[in-house]
Amino acid sequence: MRELTVELPKPMIEVRGKPVLQHIVEGLRDAGIREFFIIVGYRADAVQNFFGDGSRYNIEIQYATKVVQDGTGGALLISRVILRAIRRSF
Repeated sequence: MRELTVELPKPMIEVRGKPVLQHIVEGLRDAGIREFFIIVGYRADAVQNFFGDGSRYNIEIQYATKVVQDGTGGALLISRVILRAIRRSF
């Protein structure tokens, strides 16, 4: 997959004419989810420039940037911390 991800992060690789992440976002939106929190890392600009604030998809997107490139597991840990903080604020 290395050749495909030199210029783009993996979620932005196209499948059936759209980035994989777009398929996921649209599917979740169609299921009724309107607020998204996307953790970006490598080539974060590609994801953020493509989706923007989400208004093009009738959703709201917020981003967090993962500074250390330590794989998907690191992103899961970040989201866990963020979700705990959100829960405490209610």
